[in-house]
Amino acid sequence: MGEWCPRLPVKVTPNEWRTMVALTRAWTLREVARIGGLPVSTVHRILRRLYSKGLVYFMVDMRKVNLLPMVAVFPKHRVDRAPPFTVSVREVYNMGTHVLVTGLVPPPFTNDYLAWFDREPIIAVRGYEYVRWTPESPLSRYDPGLRAVVPVFELEKALEACRGPVERWDRGLAAPDVYDLVLLTGRMRDPFARPLRIYREARLVWDPSLPEASEQVLSYHFTRHLKAMWGGNAVTLFTDMRLVPVRIFYFEGKDAPALARALCMLPGAFAAFVDVGKALLIAQFPCSYDEHVMRGVEGLDVELVRYFVQSSTDMRRVVPMLWRCVEGRRWAFREELRVPVVQRLPS
Repeated sequence: MGEWCPRLPVKVTPNEWRTMVALTRAWTLREVARIGGLPVSTVHRILRRLYSKGLVYFMVDMRKVNLLPMVAVFPKHRVDRAPPFTVSVREVYNMGTHVLVTGLVPPPFTNDYLAWFDREPIIAVRGYEYVRWTPESPLSRYDPGLRAVVPVFELEKALEACRGPVERWDRGLAAPDVYDLVLLTGRMRDPFARPLRIYREARLVWDPSLPEASEQVLSYHFTRHLKAMWGGNAVTLFTDMRLVPVRIFYFEGKDAPALARALCMLPGAFAAFVDVGKALLIAQFPCSYDEHVMRGVEGLDVELVRYFVQSSTDMRRVVPMLWRCVEGRRWAFREELRVPVVQRLPS
């Protein structure tokens, strides 16, 4: 079978695992309870525990929103304010310090976005496909005896399933409306937040200039528009970065997209940005994976061009107020929309 089952650092109880699987397909916490066969009160308690072990992500069909996930690595420099559409800034290391930036950028603005940093990126990947690990990935298995998610190293089979071209896409500057973008931003912060709470918080904390909106209007946009953009939820479990560092792998070659898609099925994978002929994978793989992975990729047309380790103390998120980046129903890229880099995350 090619399985590997030593104890992994993150413990997951059977009910936590059922909840993780259920929430990937659930629009509300009541749906999590129904799919997982658990009481709603139990789901609330489990979700609080899961947030102490990792994060839950609201996934979006990026083509429908017309935002392209991007990742770029620059030579070391100070980033206190970031261009519009930035999501995170972090320090990474490879024979020195570099800066890794992620963003959700309208396709016509990707060059403007990179040029804003006023220096040439070492790496720039446009994520025409953005892949995250899910509990139902075929290279992951829950072991109730170990109470852990363990890898299944059947990479050859996974690689065959992951082959296929990367399709570039660009819908011009078409953008959702302001209500949709406020609700989208709120769900990106909390995947199960209700529409009225999202909108009230946005007006109170982030942008008092937002117009008032009735609960009926918000519910309509929430169920008719936002749900149509939704692509399920994803879960990431974190290991103590002092024990297992977060590593960034940059691949080039014909098989780079297939390799990144396949590796993102292993537990410990966070996300892959897949471009034409190249891909970048962010993962917290223990060193014990290395032999299995290196043996599994033998013969592929791919090269590991760059490799970085993420800082355990420096990762900053940006609060992307996407609704301020539209004029009518078109995306806008303006200097005054640059945003402060905030929320330095603990290790």
